Amino acid sequence: MKAVDISLKPETLREASAFGRIRLKPETVKAIREGKVKKGDVLSACKLAGLMAVKKTPELLPFCHPVSVEFAEVRAELGDDYLEVFALVRGLHKTGYEMEALTAVSVTLLTVYDMCKGMDGSMCIEEVRLLEKSGGQSQWSSGLEGVRVKVFAEGSLKELVEKRLLSLGAEVVEEEYQILVSTKPVELSEVWGVSYVINQKLFSLMPGALKSGVRVGLFGGRLCVELQRDARVVEAFFDSFGTLLRGWVDGETL
Repeated sequence: MKAVDISLKPETLREASAFGRIRLKPETVKAIREGKVKKGDVLSACKLAGLMAVKKTPELLPFCHPVSVEFAEVRAELGDDYLEVFALVRGLHKTGYEMEALTAVSVTLLTVYDMCKGMDGSMCIEEVRLLEKSGGQSQWSSGLEGVRVKVFAEGSLKELVEKRLLSLGAEVVEEEYQILVSTKPVELSEVWGVSYVINQKLFSLMPGALKSGVRVGLFGGRLCVELQRDARVVEAFFDSFGTLLRGWVDGETL
């Protein structure tokens, strides 16, 4: 058993929302509305429990990474014979917040159950589910199917770059290319901000190996990526940023 390796993923703003429902007798709903449940204010207590659960998620689930929680909200809404819960969790991290949102909903509902079990033996927790997530790989990455890439390199480095491009679905060509990937110096118009972020990430992974690093910009009006002549840097670049290349060639992130 092992946790998923997220060390090479970039940090992005991510969020997730979840939903759940507990069925109650109408008289239980009435008691909650009127504040007549013996254990106290059910709505306030269950929402507080849900918020606390967000921060405890990695302690409860063995394969869930600890994440920084920048925002969390739990809402509880009463119907005629049910209580519905909505949770939203947001943060900046390498992995998403689905489990935090689902845990918040589950603990909120369990708190309602615990507080009302003495007066309602028919309660039923149902339909706990993820509503939406954003900011993860499905949002910012894709393959290179249909994208023509020219490789300006030699020997084993050329083979390595081509192998990584082919694994992303790219078409490696010599002419009429959309992306140039080079391990040799190129006179490109560098997009400094992108290059800086990439090299910061690569430096954190291999401080002893990074020298010239990676440069991203335009060459002849086309996207160009200049890679340091080092197989370790090439591998780390494709592991961390290879799936972003389509966004760059489409002009979405440059």
